[in-house]
Amino acid sequence: MSLLIQYRKYQKITQKELVEKITNYNNNFKNLNTVTISRWETGTTTPSLAKKQMLLKFFADSGCLSDDTYCHDIVNRAYRELYRPLSRVFIRNYQYLIGNLPDRRGGEYTVYNLKDFAKNDEHIEHIIDIEIATNREDYYSLTPAILARWSAHPSSFCIIVERKKQHLGHFIMFKLKNSVAKEIAQNRRSEFDLGSDDFCDTHENGTYYVHALYGSNPQIAAQLNVEAYIYLLANLKHTDSIMIFSSRDDGVLLTKDYGIKIIDSGVSSVYGFEWHGMLSPVEDILFSDTVVKLIF
Repeated sequence: MSLLIQYRKYQKITQKELVEKITNYNNNFKNLNTVTISRWETGTTTPSLAKKQMLLKFFADSGCLSDDTYCHDIVNRAYRELYRPLSRVFIRNYQYLIGNLPDRRGGEYTVYNLKDFAKNDEHIEHIIDIEIATNREDYYSLTPAILARWSAHPSSFCIIVERKKQHLGHFIMFKLKNSVAKEIAQNRRSEFDLGSDDFCDTHENGTYYVHALYGSNPQIAAQLNVEAYIYLLANLKHTDSIMIFSSRDDGVLLTKDYGIKIIDSGVSSVYGFEWHGMLSPVEDILFSDTVVKLIF
């Protein structure tokens, strides 16, 4: 792994010192030695999937992935190469995604930051229309004004995909205080009654709550996810976890092999649907089985 070489340069340490750091970090590396490190660095051998994931978490915890370093640049480039393989994965499993429209025009669409549009932009209303249509009747209760206000928060991640002013997809995450995110995941609080005090500032640690995700075809869904991965990598230092509250079966099916775990489930006494609260450390999502297999 080239990351090992760059990490040693970043830390100005020898292979022996790197072995000591890694073995102290995780007991699963207790038999690690400089011979193995040398083979990994030259590509003669490669770590197992589980060890790759542990090494990536080691790099993340050391801070070298969120800084302006070669380590960060290597991982950033790897995620930018994720688009095509992730598209193929989504095509194979697309019965679990929301849309299934053909992509006859190739990559002629553009990704925009929703914050760049006017607050009363039609994209906001279109997002609400899609979320209403894909949730149980009368459940989704946000107004355009509220969604626009939440999306405008400095720490929010809100992107849309557009082609000739046609809305083709969106990915919306809000950074909440960890305790608030956990309450929503356990259905002890509605995901629609957030107040300004529940949101985190840009440089405040918190949990990103995936509020809405829609792609009209696998390619767009993959592009949206790649953009989210890159954003989370850039904000790794101030992101603790990722949370999803889902009332749809496809939301649960999509979590398989993507690093997020169900922490609570139940049946809504008001709406009658089965809900699932999902919450995992951000590193588990960034370095999930699927992602690591595809690009590392």
